[in-house]
Amino acid sequence: MDLRTAETLVAELRESLENAVVATDIWNKKEGISIAGFNSQPTATKLFNDFYEFVESNLKSAQFPALGRYFLLELEQNNAVVIINYGSALQGFLVNMNRTNMGKVVSLAIPRLLRTAGL
Repeated sequence: MDLRTAETLVAELRESLENAVVATDIWNKKEGISIAGFNSQPTATKLFNDFYEFVESNLKSAQFPALGRYFLLELEQNNAVVIINYGSALQGFLVNMNRTNMGKVVSLAIPRLLRTAGL
């Protein structure tokens, strides 16, 4: 993914969810290094890159269907993490669910990001 596309995706996310976005990074899967972000979290980028690889590998070993275009984790303190798969890159974002609702995340923000990325 090129820098311009990554920066556009960060802007689209912030426009869609406004102040509910606590942080986001887009990174290359191979290196796990952030290409673009807002309130970037290098430790979280590494964590979720490793997590994605772990889940992907173990689903395959268990003969389960592969991960799709995104997955979502509900966290304590009314937060959520969304990971979107763009092929060679991943985007992770932390959302404060006190400032938005799941419907807006799932039916507005995620589809908008996927469309922008051409998926």
